[in-house]
Amino acid sequence: MTKTSQLSEIQIQQALKAGIITLSQAKAMRGLNDKGLSKAPKTTSENNASIGNEEDLRFLRSFSDVFIAIGLFILGLGAVGLVRLLGGGIWNLVVAGIVFFMAYYFGRKKRAHLPTLILSFAFLFFIQAGAGSILSTGGITASLVTLIAMSVFYTVIRLPFCIALMAIASLYLLFSILRTIAPDILVSATGLIFMLSGTIIFIIALLYDRHDQHRTTRFSDNAFWLHLLAAPLIIHGLAIGAIQQKVEKLFGVLPVIEISQLEAVVILAMVGLMTFIGLAINRRALIVSSLGYAAFALVYLINGTGVGFSVVVVTTLLVLGLFVVLLGVIWHGVRNVLIKFLPKWRVFPPPYDPAFKG
Repeated sequence: MTKTSQLSEIQIQQALKAGIITLSQAKAMRGLNDKGLSKAPKTTSENNASIGNEEDLRFLRSFSDVFIAIGLFILGLGAVGLVRLLGGGIWNLVVAGIVFFMAYYFGRKKRAHLPTLILSFAFLFFIQAGAGSILSTGGITASLVTLIAMSVFYTVIRLPFCIALMAIASLYLLFSILRTIAPDILVSATGLIFMLSGTIIFIIALLYDRHDQHRTTRFSDNAFWLHLLAAPLIIHGLAIGAIQQKVEKLFGVLPVIEISQLEAVVILAMVGLMTFIGLAINRRALIVSSLGYAAFALVYLINGTGVGFSVVVVTTLLVLGLFVVLLGVIWHGVRNVLIKFLPKWRVFPPPYDPAFKG
C-alpha cells in the first residue's frame, strides 16, 4: 500500500507552526506531496480528526509529555520546599532563572508544550514570590517586575498559554495598585473589578477569535487560554455583587460562602448565560471554567430541599455530568440552529463543517 502524507501544504505549515510535527517530518510530508502520493481522497473520519473548526488541544503530543510534566510538578514542589529551607528571598529568583532555561529547552527546543505549561506556572510563582520578598514598595514594583518578566517569558517561549499568565500578572499589578492608592475601592467594588477584568480579557480573546474563525492558527490558541481565564472572573465578579457574603460551614465541615436558593438560581442563570455565549462563539472553554460555580450553586439548591448530604452530592454529580455529556453530544447541532439567528459578525464562527480543510 502506498504511503501518503494526508496533509495539504497549508495544513503542514499549520502543524509545523503549532509544534505538532518537526521540521524533518514536514520535509518528509512535502516530499510525498511532490511525488503526487498524497492525493488520495480523505474519509469523513479523517476530516473530523484534522486541524480546524474545533478547540484543538495542541499542547499534548504523547504520554511522554505527561510523564515529564508529572516529574516537573513533583520537582517544583521540592523546589518550593528547598527555597523555604534556604530562607526564600533571592533564592526564589535563582530558581526562577533555572525554570526559565528549562522552559526554553522544553518549549523551544523539544516543543513539549505540556511540560512547558507546568514550568510557566512555576516561573510565574517564583518570580512573584522573589520580587514580592525583595521589593517592598506597596507591592506595585514587585507586580510590575512580575508582569515584565512574564512578557519576556512569552516573547522567548512563544507558546499560547503564556498569554493567560501575562493576564494573571496584569491582574496582580492592578490589585497591587488599588491596594496601595485606593484600598476602599478595592474593598467595596471587588466584584465589579473582577467582572470588568474578566470582560476585558474576554474581549481580547474575541479579537483573537475574529481573526481565526476556523480555529487553525496561534490566534485560536491564544484565545482559548484567555477564555478559560475570563469566564470564572466574570462569574465570580457577578456573584460577589449578587449574593450576600455570609460564611458558614457547609454540612458542618467546609467553610464556604452561604447562599440562599434564590441566589443559587441566580448563579446558575449566570452559568447558563455563559453557556449560551460559549455556544455562540464556539468556545467550550468558557463553560468548562464555569462548572465549579454550577456545582456550588447546585449543592445549595438541592440542599435547600432538606435531603441528606449523600443525596445532595450524588444528585449534583448526576445533573452536572448529564448536562456536560448531553451538551457535548448536541453541541454542533445546537450551534447550527443558533447561528441562523445571530448577527453575521466574525466573532460568531460559521456552522461546523467536517469536510473543512485548512
